[in-house]
Amino acid sequence: MSTPRKPTKRKSPRELLAAVQERLDATPERLARATEAGETPSLDVDRTRRMLDPFDTMRANRLLAPTDPKLNDIRWLVGESLRRTHQRARMDQLRAVSVERFGAGGFGPRPGLPQSDAALHARDKLRAAEDRVGPHAWPIVTRIVIEGAGVRDCRGFVPELATPWRADAVVSDRLRVALDMIGGLMGVTARREKRGE
Repeated sequence: MSTPRKPTKRKSPRELLAAVQERLDATPERLARATEAGETPSLDVDRTRRMLDPFDTMRANRLLAPTDPKLNDIRWLVGESLRRTHQRARMDQLRAVSVERFGAGGFGPRPGLPQSDAALHARDKLRAAEDRVGPHAWPIVTRIVIEGAGVRDCRGFVPELATPWRADAVVSDRLRVALDMIGGLMGVTARREKRGE
């Protein structure tokens, strides 16, 4: 005989929406970083959190392509696609594994592997983007687009230049070229074949 099931309380659609919005809200670290920068994060009418991200500010001030507004928006879309791919890859999730499970068989993903195929595919796409961009521009792209830092915070990636405005110009140029290079890979622009193939 089976035991009777306890009736579960069904959540209303508003409660479900509030729970989903809470889960998708900005992380406490990002909120703390925004308040340290003097920004006031706010909720929009559709309950999405708005913060002034330096990359979004670069788009608004047309710094991604100063002479061409359409190219400015395309470069921003490439960066936004890279952000979403990084979120899908779930690179910042830490998973603890007991020592006894190393080498043991069983069901489920192995330690260090992502939980889903979408995350695995997103990680492969990030690795391909890193290979395409190269070692000089990839730290700049991840720092500005994914981590939300400004151009001034990336001056250390160009140690050969001592003048701050020249370092800022080189960082901005490397960011623009990198976004142009991964546009096809991210699915925003037409895919171009690599040179030499």
